[in-house]
Amino acid sequence: MAGMNWERLVPGRPFIAAAMAAFVALVVAAPASAGDPILQPASYPDMTTYSCRTDAIDIHPGQNINDFATTKTCPHAEVVRGPGSADVFNAGSSAQGYVTRFKPSMVEIKPGGKLVTPSVWDLHLHHVVWALNGNPTFASGEEKTEVKMPQGYGQKVAADQNWFINQMLHNLGQSDNRQVYLTWEIDWVPETNPARTDIRGTNVRWLDVAGSPQVYPVFDAEKGYDTNGDDKFVFPDEAQNPSDPAYAEEAGKISAARSWTVSNPSGSTLVFGAGHLHPGGENVALMVARDGADAGSAAGNDPSEVKNLFQSDAKYYEPAGAVSWDVAMEATRADWRISLEQGDRVFINVTYDVKRASWYESMGILPLAVAGGNDDPLAKDPFDDAADVQAMYDEGGILTHGRLKENIDTKARKDLKLPNPRKLKSGPAVPSGGVDIRSFNYLTGGFTAIGGFPTSLMKPPTIESGETVSFDNLDALPTQTNEEQAWHSITSCRAPCNKGSGIGYPLANGPIKFDSGQLGYGKGFSSEVTSGDSFYETPPLTYNPNRRDVIKTKAGAKKKLKATTYTYFCRIHPLMRGSIRVVK
Repeated sequence: MAGMNWERLVPGRPFIAAAMAAFVALVVAAPASAGDPILQPASYPDMTTYSCRTDAIDIHPGQNINDFATTKTCPHAEVVRGPGSADVFNAGSSAQGYVTRFKPSMVEIKPGGKLVTPSVWDLHLHHVVWALNGNPTFASGEEKTEVKMPQGYGQKVAADQNWFINQMLHNLGQSDNRQVYLTWEIDWVPETNPARTDIRGTNVRWLDVAGSPQVYPVFDAEKGYDTNGDDKFVFPDEAQNPSDPAYAEEAGKISAARSWTVSNPSGSTLVFGAGHLHPGGENVALMVARDGADAGSAAGNDPSEVKNLFQSDAKYYEPAGAVSWDVAMEATRADWRISLEQGDRVFINVTYDVKRASWYESMGILPLAVAGGNDDPLAKDPFDDAADVQAMYDEGGILTHGRLKENIDTKARKDLKLPNPRKLKSGPAVPSGGVDIRSFNYLTGGFTAIGGFPTSLMKPPTIESGETVSFDNLDALPTQTNEEQAWHSITSCRAPCNKGSGIGYPLANGPIKFDSGQLGYGKGFSSEVTSGDSFYETPPLTYNPNRRDVIKTKAGAKKKLKATTYTYFCRIHPLMRGSIRVVK
């Protein structure tokens, strides 16, 4: 993850004319089926495309484990197309080459061995990071952005290279006895002897707004976190508001890994980047600061010392907008090159829409492929060639793939014919010990988002106005392993909160904002994922005369109650719902 030591950049070699000619042919992108242009990969005569995968990974009921494993450059290699042999990746191989394209995914192993890409509302690839020599290099969230290096650049690796994988695979339900493979497809160009001069090696600078020292680099973009009235929360910029203590917790999550200062005396060239964010996110923006002629000595202490380089916009295919993983991220175009000098500081921020909902455990990441030296004739200096760099910025990014079928949120907002909890008669008072959570159920007033759930179990338990409600997650005990626990949240949603469960529904948009985090006792690298406790207590819940519940009497007449019902759900397993009725 971010914050680890980086490999030293290696000065690049000159390009040959043939590579430049091939690059020009790739500047024009091919259209996607939905009409969006798609970035095309580089091409070399001796390039081979390989499919790679991990060994089988067990998936446990409700899991959301942050785990680490080891792998190789291309385990279980198979040739997809091209002249090469899969034997190049055998153990003990001395071969080296350049990865010029990296396409990540995940498939489930069905009975009989059939491989199926699971739907995001079922099994969720929360994130996976491939680290080379301890440095994050390739990565994916459920948006599955592809790395496509421009012509003449690639990540040089050994065929038998050891890699670390940080994986967080999320089972949104109770299903058991399932297995998946993490998969990646690579375009591999072999190194030659003497060394080829048509490809320049790159390294990755991992920019993360909330990274090191956190292993789980997340922050909360809560509804109402907005300092200028535009309904957007820009992190970390707006989290650094000293006049509002509400931002203090988020300010503590800001990472030094959001920026990088060029140390190479001969400068560096940025050649590729693409952002990663979570639902609710709009873009990840990349900027550079260079100290100018002003009296200050810090790069960026004057607005004239900061230039925009790129904005990775999220394209949501989801009809409801920025609420699900039905999204693709923009990457830099094939002709995007930025020439930097020693001392330049590159940094990022991320923007979330906080008008309609809160977005807990959010991310903002932009890995940059960087080459040593700044002698690429296509590269533009953001200060010396300001107009050219601004033109590249204004042109915007390009998608690396179109809409993914597995990310279509078919379950969200499906009408389950469940009653509105606000229209049900009251259940018993909330037990003095609070509400227990067991077997993926809130045991008092809870319900499961499936058709035909018994109305009698959905009746909202009652409390008096101004009281709080405590919860105890019995699905997670301190003595249990990560695999044995199921971590749950109590997150407010707007009533009725009774439609189908997906990634895009429910939303954390309750009239009284609360969220417990993931209740449980994560071990090892999962300790930051969980709260370290099974208990949670809501803020005071109050009767609202403007939101009085209405029920039907036995005679069928409508009756207004002096009561207000609040609904909540589990962000980790959104099929779990519940309600609390506050009486005056």
